[in-house]
Amino acid sequence: MALSSTKIVKVIVVTDDLDRTASAYRTLLGVEREPEPGDIPRNSLRAPYTKYMGKDITDTPMRVESVCSENVWFEIIQPLGDNDPWADWLKAHGTSVFSVCLLTDGPIEADEARMAEAGYASIFKQEKGYEAYEYFDTAKDLGTLVEIKERY
Repeated sequence: MALSSTKIVKVIVVTDDLDRTASAYRTLLGVEREPEPGDIPRNSLRAPYTKYMGKDITDTPMRVESVCSENVWFEIIQPLGDNDPWADWLKAHGTSVFSVCLLTDGPIEADEARMAEAGYASIFKQEKGYEAYEYFDTAKDLGTLVEIKERY
């Protein structure tokens, strides 16, 4: 089973203290705080939705900060709710790497089928209309989740 792409674009870290963890990554990588992103106009191609463990969810409160190095983007997430994969990971593992994100050559459904064939269940999928991403339960074999992202 090989995925369509193995290009790592992002590492997600969950934490109970966003300021401390993001500061530590910035110090380690020697980078400044990333500017706050402005509204980027996007053309929606698909109807947005969010599913966790196969059920629709609408609220995933969190604080997020990006720390970008020369070759990878670290997304630091502090979950503020209790009904999403980030909060559940934090409860089980504490501050740690949550997922490694691979950018698919698309469509995401092809990699979804490959992951299912390999025995990795989809636990979270979000369609934003301009991109989609999905987390797969690879923790037992890889120590972290794998995220597949498709950009349209």
